[in-house]
Amino acid sequence: MTPIVRRVALVVPPANPTVEPEIQALAPPGAAIHSARLPLLPGDLAARTAHYAEHYGAALAAFGSLPIDAGFIGMTGATYERLPAGDSALCEQLQRAAGYPVITASAAILAALKALGARSICLVSPYPAWLTARSVAYWQGGGMEVAQVVSMGEEFRAYQMTTDEVRAALAQVDDGHDAVVLSGTGLITLPAIVEIAPTMRAPLLSSNLCGAWWMARVLALPASKTLLGAVPGFAAAA
Repeated sequence: MTPIVRRVALVVPPANPTVEPEIQALAPPGAAIHSARLPLLPGDLAARTAHYAEHYGAALAAFGSLPIDAGFIGMTGATYERLPAGDSALCEQLQRAAGYPVITASAAILAALKALGARSICLVSPYPAWLTARSVAYWQGGGMEVAQVVSMGEEFRAYQMTTDEVRAALAQVDDGHDAVVLSGTGLITLPAIVEIAPTMRAPLLSSNLCGAWWMARVLALPASKTLLGAVPGFAAAA
């Protein structure tokens, strides 16, 4: 067993079944992942999304005296509307309060895209149209050209989607993109990415892959074999 040398606070949406196991599989050796769940908010997806970010600070504070070295907010939808500048400001605010580096999943994806030198992306979206539109605006605000959008359906059911559905969505991706973004920490993507990535020219990036890459970089730890197997380009994107 690898000795624990760093601890990461992982903040998770209340019903998300995917972010914890995928982050555990992708995290750098020596990093221990400790999770806290956001509160269950009332209302529909739009109403909940509008208010989740208000609870990020309390979720990080809930770790109490546990010595934490970095924090990852395992959620994307709540920060798209802020656009990259507002998302960055939120991360800085959370970092000041917590006393250690903090990043949201959306900001981690954008940081990874820039580190890989990507400009033109395909977005594979498990979101309804209104949230897909927000994510497109977010990536465009970060300097990306969203050259293609593959929608996985209008109803939000990312937590129930299967690997077969992810494979089918990736089969619709055109050639010529710099990267393919599979957004949403609750969408199970790792099995399909590990299987399909060797056959595609563009790297396949998920929220959880980019979160694990950021952890390795900010904690100065080696990237895991699973992470580099899924995205070999991360080896040079330190």
